[in-house]
Amino acid sequence: MSTATEMLDESEHSTDAEGVVLDGLIDVAVVAKAPVNIEANVGATADARPKFFYGWLMLPLAMLLMVASSPGQTFGFSYFNVKFRDVFDLTQTRLSAIYLLATVTASLALPFVGGLTDRFGLRRSVLATVAALAGVCVLMSQAQGVAMLFAAFVLFRVLGAGMMVLLANNTLATWFDRRLGLASGLMQVAMAGAIAFVPAGMVFLIDAFGWRGAYLGIAAILAMGLLPLLAIVYRESPGGLGQFPDGVRTALSNKPLDAGVVGLTLSQARQHRAYWILLAATATWALIGTGYFFHLEAIFQAHGLGKSTSTRAMTYMAMGMGTFQILGGLLADRIALRWLVALAVGLLATSCVMMAIGNAAILIPGFAVFGIGQGLMSIVAATGWARYFGRAHLGKIRGMSLTAAIAGSSLGPLLMGVSDDYLGSFTPAFGLFAGLALVIAIAGVWATPPKGNDE
Repeated sequence: MSTATEMLDESEHSTDAEGVVLDGLIDVAVVAKAPVNIEANVGATADARPKFFYGWLMLPLAMLLMVASSPGQTFGFSYFNVKFRDVFDLTQTRLSAIYLLATVTASLALPFVGGLTDRFGLRRSVLATVAALAGVCVLMSQAQGVAMLFAAFVLFRVLGAGMMVLLANNTLATWFDRRLGLASGLMQVAMAGAIAFVPAGMVFLIDAFGWRGAYLGIAAILAMGLLPLLAIVYRESPGGLGQFPDGVRTALSNKPLDAGVVGLTLSQARQHRAYWILLAATATWALIGTGYFFHLEAIFQAHGLGKSTSTRAMTYMAMGMGTFQILGGLLADRIALRWLVALAVGLLATSCVMMAIGNAAILIPGFAVFGIGQGLMSIVAATGWARYFGRAHLGKIRGMSLTAAIAGSSLGPLLMGVSDDYLGSFTPAFGLFAGLALVIAIAGVWATPPKGNDE
Protein backbone atom coordinates (compact mmCIF):
# COMPACT_ATOMS: atom_id res chain seq x y z
CA MET A 1 0.00 0.00 0.00
CA SER A 2 2.34 2.51 -0.86
CA THR A 3 0.71 4.89 -1.36
CA ALA A 4 -0.78 3.05 -0.27
CA THR A 5 1.33 2.36 0.83
CA GLU A 6 0.58 2.65 1.42
CA MET A 7 -1.55 4.87 2.19
CA LEU A 8 -3.18 3.13 5.69
CA ASP A 9 -2.89 7.75 6.24
CA GLU A 10 -3.13 11.11 4.61
CA SER A 11 -1.73 13.78 1.80
CA GLU A 12 -2.88 11.05 2.35
CA HIS A 13 -2.64 11.61 2.81
CA SER A 14 1.09 9.50 -0.14
CA THR A 15 -0.26 8.29 0.04
CA ASP A 16 -0.16 7.14 1.34
CA ALA A 17 -4.11 5.92 1.38
CA GLU A 18 -3.58 3.74 4.44
CA GLY A 19 -2.56 6.61 7.05
CA VAL A 20 -5.36 9.11 6.05
CA VAL A 21 -8.08 6.58 6.60
CA LEU A 22 -6.86 6.00 10.18
CA ASP A 23 -7.21 9.73 11.05
CA GLY A 24 -10.93 9.48 11.76
CA LEU A 25 -10.47 6.54 14.08
CA ILE A 26 -7.94 8.47 16.10
CA ASP A 27 -9.79 11.79 16.17
CA VAL A 28 -12.97 10.28 17.59
CA ALA A 29 -11.14 8.38 20.31
CA VAL A 30 -9.12 11.41 21.39
CA VAL A 31 -12.04 13.84 21.33
CA ALA A 32 -14.12 11.47 23.42
CA LYS A 33 -11.39 11.44 26.07
CA ALA A 34 -10.48 15.13 25.90
CA PRO A 35 -13.00 16.36 28.49
CA VAL A 36 -11.63 13.99 31.15
CA ASN A 37 -7.96 14.81 30.52
CA ILE A 38 -8.60 18.52 30.27
CA GLU A 39 -10.63 18.78 33.45
CA ALA A 40 -7.84 17.01 35.34
CA ASN A 41 -5.39 19.72 34.38
CA VAL A 42 -7.46 22.87 34.93
CA GLY A 43 -6.43 23.42 38.53
CA ALA A 44 -2.74 23.06 37.84
CA THR A 45 -2.71 25.73 35.16
CA ALA A 46 -5.29 28.21 36.30
CA ASP A 47 -3.03 31.24 36.32
CA ALA A 48 -0.37 30.45 33.77
CA ARG A 49 -0.31 31.10 30.08
CA PRO A 50 2.81 29.45 28.62
CA LYS A 51 5.07 31.61 26.54
CA PHE A 52 5.97 28.72 24.24
CA PHE A 53 3.47 26.06 23.23
CA TYR A 54 5.24 22.71 23.25
CA GLY A 55 2.84 21.40 20.61
CA TRP A 56 4.81 23.26 17.94
CA LEU A 57 7.77 21.07 18.90
CA MET A 58 5.59 17.96 18.86
CA LEU A 59 4.47 18.75 15.30
CA PRO A 60 7.92 18.11 13.72
CA LEU A 61 8.20 14.94 15.83
CA ALA A 62 4.90 13.75 14.37
CA MET A 63 6.22 14.61 10.92
CA LEU A 64 9.34 12.52 11.62
CA LEU A 65 7.12 9.61 12.67
CA MET A 66 5.31 9.84 9.33
CA VAL A 67 8.61 9.86 7.44
CA ALA A 68 9.88 6.98 9.57
CA SER A 69 6.89 4.89 8.47
CA SER A 70 8.52 4.71 5.00
CA PRO A 71 10.07 1.22 5.37
CA GLY A 72 6.54 -0.15 5.84
CA GLN A 73 4.96 1.87 3.04
CA THR A 74 4.65 0.51 -0.48
CA PHE A 75 7.03 3.15 -1.89
CA GLY A 76 9.53 1.95 0.72
CA PHE A 77 9.63 -1.50 -0.88
CA SER A 78 9.83 -0.35 -4.50
CA TYR A 79 13.60 -0.39 -4.95
CA PHE A 80 14.06 -3.58 -2.96
CA ASN A 81 11.61 -5.62 -5.04
CA VAL A 82 14.02 -6.35 -7.88
CA LYS A 83 16.50 -7.68 -5.30
CA PHE A 84 13.79 -9.78 -3.66
CA ARG A 85 12.83 -11.34 -6.98
CA ASP A 86 16.44 -12.20 -7.80
CA VAL A 87 17.47 -13.51 -4.39
CA PHE A 88 14.31 -15.51 -3.70
CA ASP A 89 13.65 -16.52 -7.34
CA LEU A 90 10.20 -14.94 -7.47
CA THR A 91 8.08 -13.79 -10.42
CA GLN A 92 6.22 -10.48 -10.33
CA THR A 93 3.01 -12.39 -9.61
CA ARG A 94 4.44 -14.45 -6.73
CA LEU A 95 6.06 -11.45 -5.08
CA SER A 96 2.83 -9.45 -5.47
CA ALA A 97 0.83 -12.34 -3.98
CA ILE A 98 3.16 -12.50 -0.97
CA TYR A 99 2.74 -8.77 -0.47
CA LEU A 100 -1.05 -9.10 -0.79
CA LEU A 101 -1.25 -11.84 1.85
CA ALA A 102 1.09 -9.91 4.15
CA THR A 103 -1.01 -6.75 3.84
CA VAL A 104 -4.26 -8.60 4.56
CA THR A 105 -2.67 -10.40 7.52
CA ALA A 106 -1.33 -7.12 8.89
CA SER A 107 -4.77 -5.52 8.60
CA LEU A 108 -6.11 -7.99 11.17
CA ALA A 109 -4.00 -6.26 13.83
CA LEU A 110 -5.18 -2.74 13.03
CA PRO A 111 -8.43 -2.83 15.09
CA PHE A 112 -6.32 -3.52 18.20
CA VAL A 113 -3.69 -0.83 17.59
CA GLY A 114 -5.69 2.04 19.05
CA GLY A 115 -6.46 0.02 22.16
CA LEU A 116 -2.78 -0.70 22.74
CA THR A 117 -1.85 2.99 22.55
CA ASP A 118 -4.67 3.82 24.99
CA ARG A 119 -3.46 1.16 27.40
CA PHE A 120 0.24 1.97 27.40
CA GLY A 121 0.16 5.68 26.53
CA LEU A 122 1.51 7.53 23.52
CA ARG A 123 5.10 7.98 24.65
CA ARG A 124 5.67 4.31 25.50
CA SER A 125 3.91 3.24 22.30
CA VAL A 126 6.02 5.58 20.15
CA LEU A 127 9.32 4.43 21.64
CA ALA A 128 8.38 0.74 21.46
CA THR A 129 7.17 1.02 17.86
CA VAL A 130 10.29 2.79 16.60
CA ALA A 131 12.52 0.24 18.35
CA ALA A 132 10.45 -2.63 16.94
CA LEU A 133 10.57 -1.19 13.41
CA ALA A 134 14.36 -0.99 13.66
CA GLY A 135 14.35 -4.64 14.73
CA VAL A 136 12.25 -5.63 11.71
CA CYS A 137 14.79 -3.90 9.44
CA VAL A 138 17.49 -6.09 10.99
CA LEU A 139 15.25 -9.14 10.50
CA MET A 140 14.74 -8.30 6.83
CA SER A 141 18.48 -7.90 6.32
CA GLN A 142 18.90 -11.54 7.42
CA ALA A 143 15.96 -12.98 5.42
CA GLN A 144 16.88 -16.34 3.87
CA GLY A 145 13.61 -17.67 2.50
CA VAL A 146 10.10 -16.78 1.39
CA ALA A 147 8.62 -17.49 4.84
CA MET A 148 11.00 -15.02 6.48
CA LEU A 149 10.30 -12.48 3.73
CA PHE A 150 6.55 -12.84 4.34
CA ALA A 151 6.97 -12.40 8.11
CA ALA A 152 9.02 -9.25 7.60
CA PHE A 153 6.40 -7.87 5.17
CA VAL A 154 3.66 -8.43 7.77
CA LEU A 155 5.64 -6.70 10.53
CA PHE A 156 6.58 -3.80 8.27
CA ARG A 157 2.93 -3.24 7.37
CA VAL A 158 1.73 -3.44 10.97
CA LEU A 159 4.44 -1.20 12.43
CA GLY A 160 5.12 1.18 9.53
CA ALA A 161 1.94 1.69 7.55
CA GLY A 162 -0.23 1.01 10.61
CA MET A 163 1.22 1.88 14.00
CA MET A 164 3.57 4.73 13.02
CA VAL A 165 0.88 6.54 11.03
CA LEU A 166 -1.65 6.10 13.83
CA LEU A 167 0.76 7.40 16.47
CA ALA A 168 1.70 10.44 14.37
CA ASN A 169 -1.96 11.39 13.98
CA ASN A 170 -2.80 10.60 17.59
CA THR A 171 0.05 12.82 18.74
CA LEU A 172 -1.37 15.81 16.89
CA ALA A 173 -4.90 15.06 18.07
CA THR A 174 -3.63 15.18 21.66
CA TRP A 175 -1.81 18.50 21.32
CA PHE A 176 -4.12 20.39 18.94
CA ASP A 177 -7.84 21.10 18.88
CA ARG A 178 -8.93 24.11 16.85
CA ARG A 179 -5.63 24.09 14.93
CA LEU A 180 -5.67 20.36 14.29
CA GLY A 181 -6.50 20.87 10.61
CA LEU A 182 -3.49 23.13 10.08
CA ALA A 183 -1.19 20.77 11.97
CA SER A 184 -2.46 17.72 10.08
CA GLY A 185 -2.03 19.46 6.73
CA LEU A 186 1.59 20.28 7.52
CA MET A 187 2.21 16.70 8.58
CA GLN A 188 0.74 15.36 5.33
CA VAL A 189 3.12 17.60 3.38
CA ALA A 190 5.93 15.86 5.29
CA MET A 191 4.64 12.56 3.96
CA ALA A 192 4.74 13.97 0.44
CA GLY A 193 8.34 14.95 1.13
CA ALA A 194 9.09 11.39 2.25
CA ILE A 195 7.70 10.02 -1.02
CA ALA A 196 9.88 12.50 -2.90
CA PHE A 197 13.20 11.98 -1.15
CA VAL A 198 13.19 8.69 0.79
CA PRO A 199 13.36 6.50 -2.35
CA ALA A 200 16.48 8.34 -3.49
CA GLY A 201 18.04 7.71 -0.09
CA MET A 202 17.16 4.03 -0.27
CA VAL A 203 18.70 3.77 -3.74
CA PHE A 204 21.90 5.34 -2.38
CA LEU A 205 22.04 2.84 0.50
CA ILE A 206 21.36 -0.13 -1.80
CA ASP A 207 24.04 0.96 -4.28
CA ALA A 208 26.55 1.62 -1.51
CA PHE A 209 25.94 -1.34 0.82
CA GLY A 210 23.68 -3.81 -1.00
CA TRP A 211 20.03 -4.39 -0.10
CA ARG A 212 20.83 -6.21 3.15
CA GLY A 213 23.25 -3.49 4.21
CA ALA A 214 20.64 -0.86 3.29
CA TYR A 215 18.18 -2.35 5.78
CA LEU A 216 20.88 -2.38 8.45
CA GLY A 217 21.53 1.28 7.65
CA ILE A 218 17.83 2.12 8.04
CA ALA A 219 17.78 0.23 11.36
CA ALA A 220 20.75 2.29 12.56
CA ILE A 221 19.04 5.56 11.59
CA LEU A 222 15.91 4.57 13.52
CA ALA A 223 17.68 3.15 16.58
CA MET A 224 20.54 5.65 16.95
CA GLY A 225 18.95 8.74 15.42
CA LEU A 226 15.18 8.91 15.83
CA LEU A 227 14.76 6.80 18.98
CA PRO A 228 17.07 8.89 21.24
CA LEU A 229 15.51 12.11 19.92
CA LEU A 230 12.02 10.89 20.78
CA ALA A 231 13.14 9.65 24.19
CA ILE A 232 14.46 13.12 25.04
CA VAL A 233 11.89 15.41 23.41
CA TYR A 234 8.57 13.53 23.14
CA ARG A 235 5.93 14.38 25.77
CA GLU A 236 2.71 12.49 26.45
CA SER A 237 0.22 15.38 26.53
CA PRO A 238 -0.15 19.13 27.18
CA GLY A 239 -1.39 18.44 30.72
CA GLY A 240 1.94 16.95 31.68
CA LEU A 241 3.54 20.37 31.08
CA GLY A 242 0.69 22.40 32.54
CA GLN A 243 -0.43 23.44 29.06
CA PHE A 244 -3.65 23.22 27.08
CA PRO A 245 -4.42 22.00 23.53
CA ASP A 246 -3.45 24.69 21.00
CA GLY A 247 -1.45 26.42 23.76
CA VAL A 248 -4.29 28.62 25.01
CA ARG A 249 -6.76 28.14 27.81
CA THR A 250 -9.59 29.34 25.60
CA ALA A 251 -9.40 25.94 23.91
CA LEU A 252 -11.19 24.72 27.04
CA SER A 253 -14.81 25.04 27.96
CA ASN A 254 -17.08 23.92 30.77
CA LYS A 255 -18.98 22.12 28.02
CA PRO A 256 -17.52 18.72 27.03
CA LEU A 257 -15.77 18.85 23.67
CA ASP A 258 -17.93 16.04 22.30
CA ALA A 259 -21.24 17.47 23.48
CA GLY A 260 -23.77 17.94 20.74
CA VAL A 261 -21.86 15.78 18.27
CA VAL A 262 -24.34 14.07 15.98
CA GLY A 263 -24.13 11.82 12.99
CA LEU A 264 -25.46 8.80 11.17
CA THR A 265 -24.76 5.26 12.30
CA LEU A 266 -22.90 2.93 9.96
CA SER A 267 -26.10 1.17 8.93
CA GLN A 268 -27.77 4.54 8.24
CA ALA A 269 -24.79 5.75 6.22
CA ARG A 270 -24.94 2.61 4.09
CA GLN A 271 -28.39 3.66 2.90
CA HIS A 272 -26.93 6.66 1.03
CA ARG A 273 -25.24 6.43 -2.34
CA ALA A 274 -22.56 8.93 -1.26
CA TYR A 275 -21.27 6.36 1.22
CA TRP A 276 -20.70 3.75 -1.49
CA ILE A 277 -19.21 6.26 -3.92
CA LEU A 278 -16.72 7.51 -1.32
CA LEU A 279 -15.92 3.91 -0.40
CA ALA A 280 -15.31 3.01 -4.05
CA ALA A 281 -13.17 6.12 -4.57
CA THR A 282 -11.04 5.19 -1.55
CA ALA A 283 -10.53 1.62 -2.75
CA THR A 284 -9.70 2.75 -6.29
CA TRP A 285 -7.19 5.31 -5.02
CA ALA A 286 -5.46 2.64 -2.91
CA LEU A 287 -5.51 0.09 -5.74
CA ILE A 288 -3.88 2.40 -8.28
CA GLY A 289 -1.38 4.00 -5.91
CA THR A 290 -0.14 0.74 -4.42
CA GLY A 291 0.21 -0.80 -7.88
CA TYR A 292 2.25 2.19 -9.05
CA PHE A 293 4.60 2.21 -6.09
CA PHE A 294 5.09 -1.52 -5.71
CA HIS A 295 6.16 -1.97 -9.34
CA LEU A 296 7.77 1.46 -9.70
CA GLU A 297 11.23 0.36 -10.80
CA ALA A 298 9.86 -2.36 -13.09
CA ILE A 299 7.60 0.17 -14.86
CA PHE A 300 10.58 2.31 -15.82
CA GLN A 301 12.82 -0.66 -16.63
CA ALA A 302 10.21 -1.81 -19.16
CA HIS A 303 10.91 1.42 -21.09
CA GLY A 304 14.67 1.19 -20.77
CA LEU A 305 14.87 3.82 -18.04
CA GLY A 306 16.96 3.57 -14.90
CA LYS A 307 16.63 4.33 -11.21
CA SER A 308 17.49 8.01 -11.57
CA THR A 309 14.48 8.55 -13.82
CA SER A 310 12.12 6.68 -11.52
CA THR A 311 13.29 8.60 -8.45
CA ARG A 312 12.81 11.85 -10.39
CA ALA A 313 9.25 10.73 -11.18
CA MET A 314 8.62 10.21 -7.47
CA THR A 315 9.89 13.72 -6.77
CA TYR A 316 7.49 15.27 -9.28
CA MET A 317 4.66 13.14 -7.98
CA ALA A 318 5.34 14.25 -4.40
CA MET A 319 5.52 17.90 -5.46
CA GLY A 320 2.10 17.64 -7.08
CA MET A 321 0.73 15.79 -4.07
CA GLY A 322 2.04 18.27 -1.50
CA THR A 323 0.89 21.34 -3.46
CA PHE A 324 -2.63 20.04 -3.96
CA GLN A 325 -2.97 18.85 -0.40
CA ILE A 326 -2.76 22.51 0.55
CA LEU A 327 -4.87 23.80 -2.35
CA GLY A 328 -7.33 20.95 -1.91
CA GLY A 329 -7.96 22.05 1.66
CA LEU A 330 -8.91 25.50 0.40
CA LEU A 331 -11.10 24.02 -2.35
CA ALA A 332 -12.89 21.74 0.12
CA ASP A 333 -14.19 24.83 1.94
CA ARG A 334 -15.36 26.53 -1.25
CA ILE A 335 -16.83 23.91 -3.59
CA ALA A 336 -19.18 20.97 -3.15
CA LEU A 337 -17.29 17.85 -2.13
CA ARG A 338 -18.79 15.80 -4.96
CA TRP A 339 -16.94 17.95 -7.50
CA LEU A 340 -13.71 17.39 -5.61
CA VAL A 341 -14.31 13.61 -5.69
CA ALA A 342 -14.98 13.69 -9.42
CA LEU A 343 -11.89 15.83 -10.08
CA ALA A 344 -9.55 13.76 -7.88
CA VAL A 345 -10.55 10.35 -9.26
CA GLY A 346 -10.69 11.79 -12.78
CA LEU A 347 -7.04 12.79 -12.42
CA LEU A 348 -6.20 9.25 -11.28
CA ALA A 349 -7.90 7.94 -14.43
CA THR A 350 -5.97 10.43 -16.58
CA SER A 351 -2.70 9.29 -15.05
CA CYS A 352 -3.51 5.64 -15.82
CA VAL A 353 -4.28 6.53 -19.44
CA MET A 354 -0.92 8.29 -19.72
CA MET A 355 0.84 5.23 -18.30
CA ALA A 356 -1.08 2.88 -20.61
CA ILE A 357 0.01 4.82 -23.70
CA GLY A 358 3.47 3.46 -23.03
CA ASN A 359 5.47 6.47 -24.19
CA ALA A 360 8.57 6.90 -22.02
CA ALA A 361 8.39 10.68 -22.43
CA ILE A 362 5.09 10.91 -20.54
CA LEU A 363 5.85 8.55 -17.67
CA ILE A 364 7.10 11.34 -15.40
CA PRO A 365 4.17 13.66 -16.26
CA GLY A 366 1.88 10.70 -15.62
CA PHE A 367 3.28 10.33 -12.12
CA ALA A 368 2.90 14.07 -11.55
CA VAL A 369 -0.79 13.91 -12.53
CA PHE A 370 -1.24 10.97 -10.18
CA GLY A 371 0.35 13.02 -7.38
CA ILE A 372 -2.14 15.84 -7.94
CA GLY A 373 -5.04 13.38 -7.84
CA GLN A 374 -3.64 11.74 -4.72
CA GLY A 375 -3.26 15.10 -2.99
CA LEU A 376 -6.92 15.92 -3.66
CA MET A 377 -8.06 12.44 -2.60
CA SER A 378 -6.27 12.83 0.73
CA ILE A 379 -8.42 15.91 1.36
CA VAL A 380 -11.57 14.02 0.35
CA ALA A 381 -10.65 11.26 2.81
CA ALA A 382 -9.93 13.79 5.57
CA THR A 383 -13.13 15.83 5.20
CA GLY A 384 -15.73 13.78 3.34
CA TRP A 385 -16.77 11.21 5.91
CA ALA A 386 -17.19 13.72 8.75
CA ARG A 387 -18.89 16.32 6.56
CA TYR A 388 -21.41 13.90 5.08
CA PHE A 389 -22.12 11.56 7.99
CA GLY A 390 -21.16 13.48 11.14
CA ARG A 391 -18.77 12.50 13.92
CA ALA A 392 -20.89 10.48 16.34
CA HIS A 393 -20.09 7.17 14.61
CA LEU A 394 -17.15 8.30 12.50
CA GLY A 395 -14.85 5.61 13.88
CA LYS A 396 -16.96 2.74 12.56
CA ILE A 397 -17.63 4.49 9.26
CA ARG A 398 -13.96 5.23 8.65
CA GLY A 399 -13.13 1.72 9.80
CA MET A 400 -15.04 0.44 6.79
CA SER A 401 -13.16 2.94 4.64
CA LEU A 402 -9.93 1.41 5.98
CA THR A 403 -11.15 -2.04 4.97
CA ALA A 404 -11.83 -0.77 1.44
CA ALA A 405 -8.38 0.78 1.27
CA ILE A 406 -6.74 -2.45 2.41
CA ALA A 407 -8.66 -4.44 -0.19
CA GLY A 408 -7.61 -2.03 -2.93
CA SER A 409 -3.98 -1.88 -1.85
CA SER A 410 -3.81 -5.66 -1.70
CA LEU A 411 -5.15 -6.16 -5.23
CA GLY A 412 -3.25 -3.40 -7.04
CA PRO A 413 0.23 -4.99 -7.04
CA LEU A 414 -1.20 -8.44 -7.81
CA LEU A 415 -3.19 -7.26 -10.84
CA MET A 416 -0.14 -5.48 -12.23
CA GLY A 417 2.05 -8.51 -11.59
CA VAL A 418 -0.38 -10.80 -13.43
CA SER A 419 -0.60 -8.27 -16.27
CA ASP A 420 3.17 -8.20 -16.72
CA ASP A 421 3.78 -11.94 -16.29
CA TYR A 422 0.88 -13.29 -18.37
CA LEU A 423 -0.13 -10.48 -20.72
CA GLY A 424 3.34 -9.22 -21.55
CA SER A 425 3.29 -5.73 -20.00
CA PHE A 426 1.67 -3.50 -17.43
CA THR A 427 -0.50 -1.83 -20.09
CA PRO A 428 -3.59 -4.05 -19.63
CA ALA A 429 -3.57 -3.32 -15.89
CA PHE A 430 -3.26 0.42 -16.52
CA GLY A 431 -6.20 0.20 -18.93
CA LEU A 432 -8.29 -1.63 -16.33
CA PHE A 433 -7.41 0.93 -13.65
CA ALA A 434 -8.23 3.83 -15.98
CA GLY A 435 -11.67 2.42 -16.84
CA LEU A 436 -12.52 1.76 -13.20
CA ALA A 437 -11.39 5.23 -12.09
CA LEU A 438 -13.35 6.88 -14.90
CA VAL A 439 -16.57 5.17 -13.79
CA ILE A 440 -16.00 6.26 -10.16
CA ALA A 441 -15.17 9.82 -11.26
CA ILE A 442 -18.46 10.09 -13.15
CA ALA A 443 -20.35 8.59 -10.21
CA GLY A 444 -18.71 11.17 -7.97
CA VAL A 445 -20.97 13.86 -9.43
CA TRP A 446 -23.89 12.10 -7.68
CA ALA A 447 -22.11 11.87 -4.32
CA THR A 448 -24.46 14.37 -2.74
CA PRO A 449 -24.70 14.60 1.06
CA PRO A 450 -27.52 12.80 2.91
CA LYS A 451 -30.70 14.84 3.19
CA GLY A 452 -30.50 17.32 6.03
CA ASN A 453 -26.69 17.48 6.11
CA ASP A 454 -25.02 20.68 5.01
CA GLU A 455 -22.17 20.32 2.55
